[in-house]
Amino acid sequence: MHGTVFPPIEPSEVISTFFFIVLLFGSFMTVVIANRFIPAVINVSFVKGYSVICLFIAIWEMISFSELVNPVLLPPASRVASMLVFLWSIGFLQSQIYATLYKLAYAFSLALASGVTLGVMISYYSNVFSFIESFATAARVIPAPAWLALSILWFGIGSASAIFIIWLGCFFPIFLNTVAGVAKVEPVQVETIKTFGGDKWDVLLDVVLPTAYHHILTGSRIGLGIGWITVVTAELASPDAGGGLGWMIMDSRVLLDITSVLCGVSAIGFLGVVTDSLLNSLEELVQTWG
Repeated sequence: MHGTVFPPIEPSEVISTFFFIVLLFGSFMTVVIANRFIPAVINVSFVKGYSVICLFIAIWEMISFSELVNPVLLPPASRVASMLVFLWSIGFLQSQIYATLYKLAYAFSLALASGVTLGVMISYYSNVFSFIESFATAARVIPAPAWLALSILWFGIGSASAIFIIWLGCFFPIFLNTVAGVAKVEPVQVETIKTFGGDKWDVLLDVVLPTAYHHILTGSRIGLGIGWITVVTAELASPDAGGGLGWMIMDSRVLLDITSVLCGVSAIGFLGVVTDSLLNSLEELVQTWG
């Protein structure tokens, strides 16, 4: 299907293996030099991680170039990089990234709000809402993709079904970690707030959330990771060419366009690392809390 959306890349537009390896080495040396001048931004851990990635890509390129593996099944990294540049230049890749990020952000925001709210409510009113925790424990073992058929029946084919599937993947880690975090609150802290005239809102803002936020952050990172995992399955419910990176991967797989499949996988991997890093940076912003 996507062959009608964008034309195939021409062989002349694919970067040569030699030039690709040179660019890869040049990018690594740029990171090493940047570490010398701005170590606060490009630290040693980043350099080590980037070196492993570059080594992996170089080995991948050489294996494909020497045809140790069928290039149809494992295209060279240089071809994948060229395809990424090509898809970006015609605006196709941006539209898929936007569609995926929109669904993921929407679903993750809903999961964060509902997971934290229900987690706190269960801890506050354990006698009334204790059954929810038991239900959630049972429901979380059902993989989110297993709900795909029901989500299509309930919400139809489109973004709503995908958002529901991604929400399911994100919700349970956030919810269960919130419950675990609130359970760490010491009763003496609650009694101290009440002794000085505080109400339940004061307890929530001054004791519960500062104590539980580490657990909430951990659950959020796990939930976001699972959200990225469920994206491909969730976007099976997308009927058109603007379905997102998951749609792009699945549609390319059907046409045996492994280059486009790897482009989608690479984009998801990169965006997953970026979003996880942004979420992890929140810990520094609230370091003075609790």
